[in-house]
Amino acid sequence: MALAGQMPVNRRHAPDPAKDHLSAGAISRRSFLQSITAALGGWAMRGFTTAGAASFPGAPATLQPPSAISVTDPAYGATGDGTTNDREAIQTAIDAAIAAGRPLWIPAPAQFYRIILDPEHDHLLINGDVTIIGENKRSTLLRFTVQTAAAGRNYAGFFVVGGSNVRFAELRIEEDLHQPVEQFEFAGVHFESGGVDHACLVERVDIEGFTHCLYAPSSGVDGGTGELFLAIRDCDLHPWWQYCVAFWTVPQGHKRLHIYDSYLHDNQHSHLVYCHPHNSVHIENSTFDGANSWAFHFQGTEVAGNPDYQRFVGCRFGSRNSRGIITQDRADVQSTVEIRNCLFDGRPSIQIRSDVVIDGCYFTAPHDTGVDEPFVSAYSNAPWQATIRNCIFAPEGNSLPHVDLRLAGIAANVENCQFYHQGSGVILNLGAGATNAYSVTDCLFYNRSDNEAQSVSIEIDDGRTTIDHCRFAGRSVADRGVINLRSTENGPAEDAFCRIDNCTFRELKGGSLVYVLGGTGHSWSGKLAGENDRIVDFQSAKPLLAVDPPEPFHASLAPVPGPAPSGIPAGPTIVLSSNYDTYRVLGSADIATMHWWTADGLSDPLFSGTITLAAETPFALVSGGNIQLSGGAARREVAANTDVRLTYDPLQALWSEA
Repeated sequence: MALAGQMPVNRRHAPDPAKDHLSAGAISRRSFLQSITAALGGWAMRGFTTAGAASFPGAPATLQPPSAISVTDPAYGATGDGTTNDREAIQTAIDAAIAAGRPLWIPAPAQFYRIILDPEHDHLLINGDVTIIGENKRSTLLRFTVQTAAAGRNYAGFFVVGGSNVRFAELRIEEDLHQPVEQFEFAGVHFESGGVDHACLVERVDIEGFTHCLYAPSSGVDGGTGELFLAIRDCDLHPWWQYCVAFWTVPQGHKRLHIYDSYLHDNQHSHLVYCHPHNSVHIENSTFDGANSWAFHFQGTEVAGNPDYQRFVGCRFGSRNSRGIITQDRADVQSTVEIRNCLFDGRPSIQIRSDVVIDGCYFTAPHDTGVDEPFVSAYSNAPWQATIRNCIFAPEGNSLPHVDLRLAGIAANVENCQFYHQGSGVILNLGAGATNAYSVTDCLFYNRSDNEAQSVSIEIDDGRTTIDHCRFAGRSVADRGVINLRSTENGPAEDAFCRIDNCTFRELKGGSLVYVLGGTGHSWSGKLAGENDRIVDFQSAKPLLAVDPPEPFHASLAPVPGPAPSGIPAGPTIVLSSNYDTYRVLGSADIATMHWWTADGLSDPLFSGTITLAAETPFALVSGGNIQLSGGAARREVAANTDVRLTYDPLQALWSEA
């Protein structure tokens, strides 16, 4: 078998690099690039007219172009009867079309065009600019068969010589015997790498049964540095063994791959698309499913090209993929992979190795999935930055975690996302390195409220994390928290912190608000702070803050400005069961002890701030509990319609007069 990226063939003809603008009916690189300018901006190739083969029609072809050469003309004699070997007839017609600068017409056959290859004729050769167009991809079938094989010989349905500008349209190309891949590889279309830039448009072409459907190796003539611009539109690509598209490039070279409105599916080995390494990619409105490994695999470490882009727009990655997308391993390149408005029906969906923006995507997974991996995860190759925004994570069953960004040396922003959890585990995993920086903003974390769903919303190992304007609801793990702070062997870094601002915690039916797992090194004490956080209907029997193992812990979660909606009854011990900065005291009594949220005071270490107690009727503050009066006084009278301000110090676990 050939090495990766190499597929030796039997023969080729040297291209003519001088050809760039041909007569009517042929395709030039210039006209190709003009036609797909819109595609470079992120739009599919639409709106082409049907006036001539070089205009790249957007509608199915039904009539022979007036200037075209037909493979069934008596001069060539292709029969399409399903029995006769039409290889020589079609090859002769291709050569004639190229020489005349005219399109090649392949009408719908009576059965199909049988093309039998052998060691002396191991492909149909395209050695120049040409349009090859069938009557309709549902009726124009070319079926290739390798009749005899030779050791070390690989085959191709069509072999496009480097530098040739080609358009295929309205065809179905099949290979029918599926010989063992150990004997030889068989590509539907093989694009030779050469020293001359060229372009190829494959539209409304279905390719099935080959080892690889579309194959572009890195090795070739003249160093292989010429750029191939391959555009695929409205195609169904189904290899029997390996790649739908294989795209290799030499280190100094570059290629471009654009795919629109196509279906790539169901290989038996490796990836549906393998892109390595210096390539720019735009994929739009296409479906990938049934990948044995990655649906789309970027490989390589160097720059893709200029302009450099790698983007997916409006694509679907089906539930039968082993994996979705792995970004390119390019540590020294300042480019960003874009994944926008895509649907991922399985896990893992995206593994990150370079800067990435994931925007407007929907992630789900079947209820009975056996894959226990994140939808989105940090994989390798730090440092890099990730932005995950406007996404919805909604698995049908358990999924842990949804997003795992535990890799040292990365920065990530998670913005305006919704996380719906159906089971146990962690929704969002953060931390791993002292320099990591995370921002979680305007997100919803929702756990089911029944006992079967008990998850941690956010778990942090290290680094600097800001959680702002987020909403949390549902049941947390019984012995953990909505937010977990974990310590590694050396504990969090000295400058690590977790800040929780402007968040709402509602209907929490299990676990704690914050759970701290201590380590043997530095502690999270003093590194947790926040303000203006609303805690509504806290139904768990656990304290808001739990530290394991128990130790003195300092935090600062300041109260929400404004009065509490309901008053609190006066008594020897009062419990502030919400987190506002003003409370009405109902009734007259001596108050010696004041706790935040729980009667035993276990949540007090999470509170730091100043509150006001307003008297509707006279009451008194007295020493003896956790209230410390100014000047060492034993009693402080508070008259009706007046108030007193108290500040809590979690280090001393005391309330004192402000």
